[in-house]
Amino acid sequence: MSKESWSAYMIVEAPPEEACEVSASDHRRFAEVPVSGWHALVLWAIGPAHVIRCLDQRVPEPIRVVCETDGQRSVRVEERTCGDRSAVESEIHEYLMNARVPSQPCGYRWFVEIPSGMNDCDDLLDRFSSSLSEYRGQLMPVEERKVMVTVADLLYRDVKKSESDR
Repeated sequence: MSKESWSAYMIVEAPPEEACEVSASDHRRFAEVPVSGWHALVLWAIGPAHVIRCLDQRVPEPIRVVCETDGQRSVRVEERTCGDRSAVESEIHEYLMNARVPSQPCGYRWFVEIPSGMNDCDDLLDRFSSSLSEYRGQLMPVEERKVMVTVADLLYRDVKKSESDR
C-alpha cells in the first residue's frame, strides 16, 4: 500500500470510545496509540483506512523530576515545557525520517482500529513487536517499515474483505 501523506488520515471531532461509530453503518473499535517514533511507524504501516486522529486538547500532565545529589534523592513535579514537547517531536521526526516516512503532524491524538480477534491495542502492538523480533540482529527503521507493512496487510486483510462485501 503506497501512502504519500499523513493528510490522508481522517480527522474526527472527538476521541472515539472503545467501540465507536465512525459512520452510521460502520461499527469499529479504536484504541489510542502511544506517542513515539516506533508507534508512528506502526500507524503509517497500517494506513489511513484503519487509523483516525483528533486534535489533542488535553492539558499536558506534569512530569516527575527525580534528582540524586550526594546520595540524597529529591522528587519534584514540573509542568511540561515547549522544549519537552519539541524534544519528543524531534525524536519522532528523526525515527520516521530514517524509515523514509514523512514527518507526522503535531498536535493530534492517534487511534488505530482493532482488528477482529484482538482484545486491545496491546495485542495489536505485540503482533508488530513479535514479528520484528523474529529477525536476528537489529533492523533499521526502513527495514522495520517493510516488515510492519507486511504485518499490517495480514492483520487487516479480513477487515478489507468485509468492507468490500458491504
